[in-house]
Amino acid sequence: MVHLHERYGDVVRVGPNVLSFAQPQAIKDIYGPGKVWEKSGYYPVQAAVAKGEMAHTLFSSPDLTWHNNLKKSVSSSFTMSAVMGYEHLVNTTIEVFLKELNHRFAGKPGEQGLIDLHTWLLYFSFDVIGKLTYGARHGFIESSSDIAGIICYVKSFLNYGFIAGQMPIVDKFLRHNPVLLWLEQQGVFRGSTFPGVPFALRHMRERINYYANRDPSETKDRDDLLDKFLKAKAKHPDIVTDKEVLGLSLSMMIAGAETTGITLTALFYYLLKTPGCYSKLQEELDANLPPKDFETIKSDTNFSEVRQLPYLHACIQENFRLHPAFGFNFERVVPPGGETICSHFVQGGVVVGVNAWVVHRDRSIFGEDVEQYRPERWLDASEEKLNQMNRTMFQFGTGNHVCLGRNISLLEVYKLVPSLIRTFRQVSLDDDAKEWMLWNGATVRMSGVNVRLAPRHESGDNKTHM
Repeated sequence: MVHLHERYGDVVRVGPNVLSFAQPQAIKDIYGPGKVWEKSGYYPVQAAVAKGEMAHTLFSSPDLTWHNNLKKSVSSSFTMSAVMGYEHLVNTTIEVFLKELNHRFAGKPGEQGLIDLHTWLLYFSFDVIGKLTYGARHGFIESSSDIAGIICYVKSFLNYGFIAGQMPIVDKFLRHNPVLLWLEQQGVFRGSTFPGVPFALRHMRERINYYANRDPSETKDRDDLLDKFLKAKAKHPDIVTDKEVLGLSLSMMIAGAETTGITLTALFYYLLKTPGCYSKLQEELDANLPPKDFETIKSDTNFSEVRQLPYLHACIQENFRLHPAFGFNFERVVPPGGETICSHFVQGGVVVGVNAWVVHRDRSIFGEDVEQYRPERWLDASEEKLNQMNRTMFQFGTGNHVCLGRNISLLEVYKLVPSLIRTFRQVSLDDDAKEWMLWNGATVRMSGVNVRLAPRHESGDNKTHM
């Protein structure tokens, strides 16, 4: 999409009835306050399937009333103050992750010490989402494998939705074919049920039974998202049913795990490919955080503290700018009667949208060096320019349909990056000259990011590898 706009200008017809806009003003014109435009046919294609039933999420549902009611019922679970209450759940997963990296790879020579960073960061992001949602990890990290093929399924699920979403009618003959869905409900056809469904249903049943049978004197509740979703169900039974609880739980994994894994991989890649960035960030962390006990491996970074570190914030923000996880346009349908978008009148019924990869490279906003990873642009900008840059950031969407889990993603990123950098003396690319490979299948994935770790301490298995 970036190349299309570079070649054809600010407005590009990317389909018979689809326009893509490159100007940041389009964000306000399409998604701004008071805009309640319908989603395009791209979105229902993204619905998961659970035992022959379509499990719509806040992202996939075209029903605006349902979306608003459900979002209002659970939004308090995703505020920044609520998310900070989940920090200890992230801590335990980070500790397991760092210990596994240290034991398996740190300081080891040759192929033994080579890490496919993206694969391992996916293990982390899927496990931490399991911990945040159900209070239990799947075990991707310890097994160093794709449990039940969940990660592979999510990738193929998003690939399919990205392609079929361009011509939604095709979906009625494939994944959401009503005949195949009915056969799956009858147990005749296995279909395309997400392999994460059994895990989700088991934890839902266990949690419901736990509350039904626990001692009345026990008042302490669980502190994960499933608990919050079940409380929303009890409070709003007409809005939140078991189907919504399942859909919310699955959407955490489908939309919230791979995207964070991509964000983390891109961040480390840019830090290591850009001279001085990694060491500058390491110096800021060492200077501002309490001395680390390198004889033990644990997550000892406090979210509220690291959020205030200016260079860390600049590095993360620049990464969101240069490599937003989603690579598609957030499509909307122009209301009957038409609307004006960036001074262009567009007829009703036309599908329009903005792509984060495009607007994040607007030279009038971010400067001529938009293809360069330069965190300093966020530190050197005037207050007016900084506000302008922040308003243009579109990695989580905006308006009524802004990503509900954005604060959870920020929690994971701000926690893991300092923890990993401070645990190991150095993270280095195996081949500095090698460029990664990118592929857009709704999310912009990467491959070829292989790194090595140098331990900071001489304990346990790594003592002989220093």
